[in-house]
Amino acid sequence: MKKKYILEAYDQIFKEIKNPKIVFDNDFVPFLQGCSNDSYLIYRVDFIKQQGKVNYEIKDKIHNLHPKFQEIYFKASSSFAEFENFIPKILNELDLKADDVELQWSLEENNETLYLIKEITLTELSNEMRFFLYCFNTLKNENNKIKKLDKQAIFNFKSQDRVEQYIHKKQYALENLANRLLKDINPVNTADLYIFSNFYDKIDCLKVAYIYLEKLLRFIEKEYKNYLNVNIQIPYRSILIKEYELTPKLNAVKSRLLSCNIDEELLKLSYEPLLKIATINIQEKLTYYQFNYCSDYIFALFHQIEKEVVSKEIIIEFLFDLNYNSLQFFKYLTFDIVSKLDLLDNNIHKIDFLYRLLKDYNQKQVRCFIKYKQNLPPLKQQICNWIEEEIEYLSKKIKLEANQISITSNTEAKIKLLSGLSVAQLSYFFGLLMDIGIIKHKNHMDVFRFIADNFKTSNSENLSVDSIKSKFYNIETTTKSIIREKIIQLLSIAKF
Repeated sequence: MKKKYILEAYDQIFKEIKNPKIVFDNDFVPFLQGCSNDSYLIYRVDFIKQQGKVNYEIKDKIHNLHPKFQEIYFKASSSFAEFENFIPKILNELDLKADDVELQWSLEENNETLYLIKEITLTELSNEMRFFLYCFNTLKNENNKIKKLDKQAIFNFKSQDRVEQYIHKKQYALENLANRLLKDINPVNTADLYIFSNFYDKIDCLKVAYIYLEKLLRFIEKEYKNYLNVNIQIPYRSILIKEYELTPKLNAVKSRLLSCNIDEELLKLSYEPLLKIATINIQEKLTYYQFNYCSDYIFALFHQIEKEVVSKEIIIEFLFDLNYNSLQFFKYLTFDIVSKLDLLDNNIHKIDFLYRLLKDYNQKQVRCFIKYKQNLPPLKQQICNWIEEEIEYLSKKIKLEANQISITSNTEAKIKLLSGLSVAQLSYFFGLLMDIGIIKHKNHMDVFRFIADNFKTSNSENLSVDSIKSKFYNIETTTKSIIREKIIQLLSIAKF
């Protein structure tokens, strides 16, 4: 039996929103009656005291089945006598009669708030409002069903791998639907996603659907955070919730960095992760991975600047400690090393300096297990490989200048093995051998030269070390797929 698509109700709602049928006066009334025994409109009036004067502001009315109704918490107040003389004027503005409404006074954020509650039949509501309430309550009920089904399905899985696959599949489905909705809603900014108009039009209904898709993503995030696909876009609601804790520290760090006596380039580099959080917008996709790194970065830098005077050396050490492996920072560090090398007298002194530097970098402990750029090697590996190459280059240069080695030409052509793989595939395959420990040689350049010296392809007799290096660090999806097929063939041959 084919398994039912778990987000089918969402697809059905989308179809109804985009292609509305003719709505009669009693459409959706039975459904809404099943959601609540009561039906009433709530008018909110905020009283504000400024310079001894009292002003009031009338908010948009909502129905008790409206999504915003859940945000209303009545905090009983008894100090409302001074505002009672405003009630006749307010009733007149709202075209309400005193006998038709119930008054409820509440204390909201140290301000007095008046709620006027008026009973109304569902048939008195506009067709658009009824449809809006239908969409909201349908998706609210559907979310409860989906959560129960998810919990039951995950409980029945026998392995963590199955749980992870299920969570990732669900995340992809929710993200795809959410992105479809964003295109249709086309919000001005993230805050606009959570604001409804008084017209209860298609956009408002789509916003409700988006909000409840986000609630499902938030449910997965909170309940199964150890199984999340961190490359999925983080919900805006998750960012908004964490923003309260992040914002003060973010502002403090930005202010402190701007007042530091460090060069402009290093300031720009250290500012980049801050801007990812500070300038989040609806067009930019921010993944869990990126958000988590930038959040950790802000918290760590905040505690760092609290303890020490910020200097160039402190910032560089901090960025290295947090595995800030951007190419720009790598270039910044290597440029600094080259500048120091240029001040030394000869190549022997330069090699000695580089060896000491290599020792220092190798002994450094990086506390952050994640890195800023997922597709690049860790910063420590980048720097150490670069220093090793510089040492090798200078060592060869010394030997050539001192004529310490004699280069003998081999008249016989070196035999190279013809590979059925391309250069990119060879590079990736050797990378896998190194990753799992079949090849334990640490120096990547030695491996690149070995491939170039001993292999040829159908298209190229002589392989370039630079080409192998480039393809080693920039792996294409098609390359991975072909090597995966070759490995499967090997496994098939190796069966007993």
